[in-house]
Amino acid sequence: MASSKILIPFYRISKIQNNTLWESKSWRSRKQQPLQPMIIRPKRLPIGFRPVFSRPIAARFFATDLEKLKRESDTTESDNSASTTGVIDKKHSEVLLYYDHIYPFTVSKSYFRHYLSTLAFPWVKKRYDDKLKHQVLEISSPLPADASMTEFVPLRRDCGAFVKFKYPPDVSAAEFIAKIRENVNANDEAHSNIFSRVINSIWNNSPKVFSVKGTPWIEDLRRFPSSKLSIKFEGDPLTEEELYVLFRRYGLINDIQPGPAEAFIYFRHTRSAISAKHCITGMVLNGGKTTLHIQYVPIQRTNFLVSLISTHTKIAVPILLALLATVAVLIFDPIREWFIEYKILHSRRTFDQIKDNRFFRYLYIPYKTIIDWAYNSYDYIDSQLHEMTGSKPEEEEADGQSVRDLKNESNMFWIERYEKSKQIRLWIMENANTFIIVKGPQGSGKEEFVLSHTLGNDDRLNQKVLVLECSELGKARSDINLIDSTASQLGYFPVFSWTNSISQFIDLGVQGLTGQKSGLSESKETQIKNMFSLATQAIRSITDSDYSKYVNSVERKNKRLKDDEKLEILNPEDFLQQHPESKPIIVLNKFARRADSTQNDFIFPLIADWASGLVQNNLAHVIFLTADVGSISLLNDALPNQVFKDISLSDASMDSSRQYVCDVLKCDDSSLLDRCLAPLGGRMLDLQSFIRRIRSGEDPEQAIAEMVNQSAELITSFFLSGSHKFGTGDSNWSPAQVWVLLKLLSKQDTIGYSELTTSPLFSRSTQTLEILSTLEKYDLISLKRDKGVLDKISTGRPLFKAAFKNIVDDLRIWKLYETDYIKTLVDLESTKIQKMEDELEKIYKIGKVDGRIDYISSKIEASNKKILDYEKKISEVAAFTGQTSSSSFLGIKF
Repeated sequence: MASSKILIPFYRISKIQNNTLWESKSWRSRKQQPLQPMIIRPKRLPIGFRPVFSRPIAARFFATDLEKLKRESDTTESDNSASTTGVIDKKHSEVLLYYDHIYPFTVSKSYFRHYLSTLAFPWVKKRYDDKLKHQVLEISSPLPADASMTEFVPLRRDCGAFVKFKYPPDVSAAEFIAKIRENVNANDEAHSNIFSRVINSIWNNSPKVFSVKGTPWIEDLRRFPSSKLSIKFEGDPLTEEELYVLFRRYGLINDIQPGPAEAFIYFRHTRSAISAKHCITGMVLNGGKTTLHIQYVPIQRTNFLVSLISTHTKIAVPILLALLATVAVLIFDPIREWFIEYKILHSRRTFDQIKDNRFFRYLYIPYKTIIDWAYNSYDYIDSQLHEMTGSKPEEEEADGQSVRDLKNESNMFWIERYEKSKQIRLWIMENANTFIIVKGPQGSGKEEFVLSHTLGNDDRLNQKVLVLECSELGKARSDINLIDSTASQLGYFPVFSWTNSISQFIDLGVQGLTGQKSGLSESKETQIKNMFSLATQAIRSITDSDYSKYVNSVERKNKRLKDDEKLEILNPEDFLQQHPESKPIIVLNKFARRADSTQNDFIFPLIADWASGLVQNNLAHVIFLTADVGSISLLNDALPNQVFKDISLSDASMDSSRQYVCDVLKCDDSSLLDRCLAPLGGRMLDLQSFIRRIRSGEDPEQAIAEMVNQSAELITSFFLSGSHKFGTGDSNWSPAQVWVLLKLLSKQDTIGYSELTTSPLFSRSTQTLEILSTLEKYDLISLKRDKGVLDKISTGRPLFKAAFKNIVDDLRIWKLYETDYIKTLVDLESTKIQKMEDELEKIYKIGKVDGRIDYISSKIEASNKKILDYEKKISEVAAFTGQTSSSSFLGIKF
């Protein structure tokens, strides 16, 4: 090009503009015609076209809308860097290159690491970028003279970086870019060992350099790389062939989907799509008529296994429920087991034991000091007032009195039971099938006897105690209340009792979808059994913990001893047999034969089986406290071959009762006190109630009279009024039957079972036993057996004997219930006559039978005579105005 004119040979013309011949890189379908040589003047070429002549000429620059917008917005801004605007400016003597794969490629696929990188400290990130910039400059060297790196923009998400170089005027841009590519390839091979070269050839990990032909948009949106690109056309679209020529240099292409407004290109490798996106996006073609906008297309990944499971409900629902159950067991069961252990180990700790802990002292001592400072002036004034008046504060008197009462109670009232308490401790320390039963009537102080006086006074035994109130479980009125009460007793936490109702609906829905139950809904029996099973694991964990401490202690000691002096380590079974204090003590209070609610009758057999399992596996000592003698049959079923150790607690003697009351009330022994204590009979519950009444200001006679009246009112309202409704099967007695018992027991301390069965109301033995057992359950009477056979009947509480006499001696009450009792007998005889008349009618229909007719006739005549006597007696009762006669009526004295 000595002159500015060039002779162009015969070529296919793509575009002629401004006296310049252009040939497009693409091949559009046009009518091809031969051209004559012509003279043109070289000018700057637009991006995407190359001149026909051999020497390259710089392309003419067409500004895109993005660049125009940037120039307009940059007029009032001082910071126009690429990190702020997302666009890299480029001068005439600069080239913009994209370096591929200078970061580890896993950065783009590891979203978690990408998010963590945003939390890095600014100076750490800047230091890493400077190190990377130095690395890029090193692999691109040596650069031509006067060439330098002017800008470095890293792209961590896409594993690459934009690098802007300034090249010297005597070197063309194409030559400069070619030189850099040669340097990168040479440096990569020079700095790589044989192993790295093999890895790079297999995984294509070597860095590459591409020329940026468009206007890159550096964005940090949450659009992660993929092998699929979306090309949106602003202006005329490109054909499939043109897209292939434009994108092929960046890597292998699997497929191209052209379109009028948007096209899709599928690269074989994600790395190729990243390079193409950064180098071509914003590129202007066809003389400014077409602009390309490229973005990644998110990959929609499909897990065929998950899809198969999720689209088949019969497979998905059971798997989902199994996973939920597994997660619940793995997460919540260890937490629940820890809470059960905590309840067993800390339930009996007192404040005195807790405040000795050093960590507690660190918190409590400063708190107590501040409280003392705050109330110091008040305490001083208060103490001065009491010194002047000569009195003591009420709280101090109450505290001192309660301490003295407790001391007196421990030393005096329980002296009769000291030997029994000592016997229980001896049984526990013997550690031979410690299945202990403590029997006694209600109010006899069984719980206090075991927990306070037997276990509480022994530091070896009071460290691991679990108390279960069985009556609280038996009286639960709903499934949720039962589960919550059981969890509270065991320390089972957290408990989700409401999920049982929800699981029933889920189970119903699953059954409708799959045709079978999911098994998610469990019965309350299963849930309660699971709770006790977890409690067993917690108890085993406690014993294992003690055994581990023992093993560690022996091993430490053996390290200091010679080989012939080393101690033998016992196995867990032998260790627990020799160390009974390592086993927890389970106290089952108010154990009964039947629950208050019949729907909870499974509770007591379940508890008996659970306790027997603990004893058989040598995991715990078990103590049953019961007032229901019939409950022992459940224990016999749980341990059929076990001889139980039992302690029977009776009421205190009159001397002990008198001494106890006198010591607590600080009064002298007197005949008046003896007369008042006689109806109480040494029952601990009633003695404490009597003491509280005396302290409230009542005199002894008034206190005992009020207690008798209250007991009488309880009996009449509950047992005689017929308004008792506690559940199916509980109200199986009649007021007339209770009236018979009241009259008999008001005159005698005990009555024989054979004497009671002479009454027409108790003639059926099966029904009589059920009625008496129910009345014993509610503490109205007490049954005594001889060799397992019912023998004697007495009052449930000694105070009830006085209440029975109070009811029977009341003329108005006596007339009411005596009349009702006689009418019941009349109804009973009338029923007999009706049955016998029906039988006579049947006999007359089948023929004459003289012997049977005479027998039935005599029975009818006898019943008629009884009815006449009963009616006469009703008249006598109605007319009676004085004391009841001592005459006998049907063998019953009244």
